[in-house]
Parts: sequence; C-alpha cells; structure tokens
Amino acid sequence: MKKMIALGVALLLPLALFAGGKIKLNVKTGLWQTTTTRTVTGGMGLPPELAAEMTPAQRARFEAAAKKQASGTPRTVTHKDCLTPEKLAEDPFTDKSHGDNLKCQETLIKSTATDLEVRELCTDGSSKSDIHLSFHADSPEHVTGSGTTTVTVGGRQMNSTMKMDSRWTSATCPAGTN
Repeated sequence: MKKMIALGVALLLPLALFAGGKIKLNVKTGLWQTTTTRTVTGGMGLPPELAAEMTPAQRARFEAAAKKQASGTPRTVTHKDCLTPEKLAEDPFTDKSHGDNLKCQETLIKSTATDLEVRELCTDGSSKSDIHLSFHADSPEHVTGSGTTTVTVGGRQMNSTMKMDSRWTSATCPAGTN
C-alpha cells in the first residue's frame, strides 16, 4: 500500500523533467523549484494481509490518517531538485524498482520536445493504481503539469488530482540537492 502511494508521488516531479521514449523534454539542467498542489478524495482500505498483522490501535491510527489525507482539501508543497544531464537522459519508464510484488505497465502516450503524457497501471495483489500524467515545457526554464491517480486498496478507492509548476532557478545545484 505504501508502495502505491509512494509511486504516485515519486512520479510527479521526475516526469515533469525527464522525457520518456527517445525524445527528451527541451529543458535546462540545474536546479529546479517545483510547486505541486494535490487534492485527495476517497480513502484507501487496508489490504487484508496487512490488516491481519495490525493491532486495533494501529488500524484506528491508519484510518484516522487516511481520513485526514482524503479530506478533499488541496495541499500545496514546494521543493527543489537537481536535474543533471544524466537524469535528463534517463528513461523513467524502464528499469524502475517498484518492489517485488508490484507489477506495472507503462504507456507512453505522447513524447515531444515540449510535451510528455504517460499512463501507468499497477497491481499488487488486491491493490491497483491508475496514474495519468501530462506535462508541457513552454520554455526550457518552465514546465507545467497535471495528473490524476486512482488507487484501490482493500475494496476502497482513493482519487487524487495534481497540478504542478516547475521553474529552473540556476545552472548549478547546491550540495545535497538530489
């Protein structure tokens, strides 16, 4: 379950900066600042195998956290990441480590120097996720994007929408920036 959530979140920024397939987005390398607003509705259930291992108190804490996250209130975060030439040359849709049980099928819908659109369907036992992301580089220093994610776990469904705005800030990255 944590893998499904992490997968959705982990894909947001890298996909904005990297190109899938053979065509890379025409963006500068260096330090990028990204602001992402995400809205979550619905709630994820617990896979039966995980629920069986939890105490009633642990299940109650999980339910409370899931309810808080799925309030439908938009949440905005801003962070900085370093885009190196090596990262820009990578294809994020191959050789990813999703975990032993997570099986994913990626579909590259569009890949040009200015646009990237992908869909990824993943399953892990009774858990499923459907992620659809679109990004547009309107200049080498600015990328916008949007996406939707549907995750079904334990018979319950969580939906999220994402809007992001990423701006190049400098050609060099401070130490410790990924």
